[in-house]
Amino acid sequence: MAAVVGIDRESLIDAGVAVLNAEGRLDAVGLRPVAERLGIRIQSMYAHVDGVDGLRRALSLRGLHELAERLTTAAIGRAGADAISAIVHAYCDFALERPGLFDATLVPPGEDLEILATMALVSRPLNLVFASCGLDNTDSIHWYRIVFSTIHGFTALRRDGRLTLDADPDVTLERIIAMFITSLGLEQH
Repeated sequence: MAAVVGIDRESLIDAGVAVLNAEGRLDAVGLRPVAERLGIRIQSMYAHVDGVDGLRRALSLRGLHELAERLTTAAIGRAGADAISAIVHAYCDFALERPGLFDATLVPPGEDLEILATMALVSRPLNLVFASCGLDNTDSIHWYRIVFSTIHGFTALRRDGRLTLDADPDVTLERIIAMFITSLGLEQH
């Protein structure tokens, strides 16, 4: 199989995202399906990524950057309760619309400075709201975990069709947001 002219790192990552979307999980993405999608040999991918780990890292960074952009955009021009609501909605929308990329954001960063820096961009909008509430760094970490864990669990259950009781999940999400806002001592508008 001859290499396709014009394959670059972005094209490779785009193909990886397509495979990720089909598989739904980062650990299910391998070199072979991406190479097949591009019509190239696996060896040709090594010019752009360092094996399967490099591909998965690139997909994680893509997911983290997209999520950071969504959360930042949602937060612009908002404060307090409005910011919390917009950020949580953006987080949930991303997790439901892009489940594969959302899964790719759930990587332990280890010592990877680029992953750590990009994760900081993801957490920045909520952390700014927490700071405006007077929370210190430790309390902000706890609150971020509370919000993140709730979003992760809620969206996983919703995506997998496990919220089957006769009540609208959108109303449930609004109640979750209201609990966050009340617990943080913010006023709803």
